[in-house]
Amino acid sequence: MGKSRSVVPAGISAIAHRFWQKSQQIPAEAWRRWGGTLAIGLGILALLTYATTRLAMGWQDPWLQDWDRQTLIAITERFPMTFAKGVTWESPGNLVGMLPMILTFTALTAWFANPLIAASAVAAYVLQFALVWISWGMWDRDRPDLIADGLAAPGLHSFPSGHATVVMATYGFLFYLWLRTSRSWLERFIALSFSLVWIGLISMARLILGTHWTSDIIAGLALGGLWLLTVVIAMERGLGYVRRSQKRQSG
Repeated sequence: MGKSRSVVPAGISAIAHRFWQKSQQIPAEAWRRWGGTLAIGLGILALLTYATTRLAMGWQDPWLQDWDRQTLIAITERFPMTFAKGVTWESPGNLVGMLPMILTFTALTAWFANPLIAASAVAAYVLQFALVWISWGMWDRDRPDLIADGLAAPGLHSFPSGHATVVMATYGFLFYLWLRTSRSWLERFIALSFSLVWIGLISMARLILGTHWTSDIIAGLALGGLWLLTVVIAMERGLGYVRRSQKRQSG
C-alpha cells in the first residue's frame, strides 16, 4: 500500500508546484521589473515613514495630542456606530479574519491566473508590515484610554495604525483587481463605492473602540495607500512587459 498523504500539505505542494511552473513561463525581465519597482518603492516609503514619524513625534506635544483627543471624542459621540458594532466591523481587519482570506485568494490566483498577480497580492499584505514596524520601532506611542477605559486598546504601539495600513493595502489591492477586470462603468462605480465604504467602516471601527488616535488611522491609511500604489505599479509593469513579449512572439 502507498503512503497516505495529508490533504493540506499535498494541496500546498500542488499549488506551489503549479505556481513555479507558471512563473517560469513569464520572462525574467518581467519579474525583474516587478521586483525592482517594489524594492525602489519600499525604500522610498521607508524613508517617508521615518520622516513622517519624526514629524509626528515632534508635533505630539502639545497640539497633536490635544487635536487627537478632541477628534476622537467627537467621532465616538457623533458617528452612528455603537461599541458592539465596532467589534464586528473591525474584525475583517484582524489577522484571524484577513489571513485565511489572503491565503485563499493567493492560492486560487496562483492556480488559475497569472503568478505575477498572486505574488503582488502577497507583497501587498506582507511587505506593509516592514513599513509599519519602522515607525513602531521609533515611537512607542501610548494607545487612547478615553473609550471604555481603554478596554479595547492593547498595550502596543499606536502610530501608525497597522489595522488601517493592512486594510488599505490588502483590500485595496483586491478591489483594484475588481476595477481592473470590469468593463462596465456602473460596476466600477459600485466597486469603488463599496471599497471606500468597506475600508472606511473598518477604520472607523478602530476609533469607535478607542484602539487608536485619529492621526494613527490617517497615517495608516496614507501609508497603506502609498504601498498599494507601489504594488499596483509593480504588477502593471510586469504584466505590461509580458503582454508586449507575447505580441512580439505572435507577430
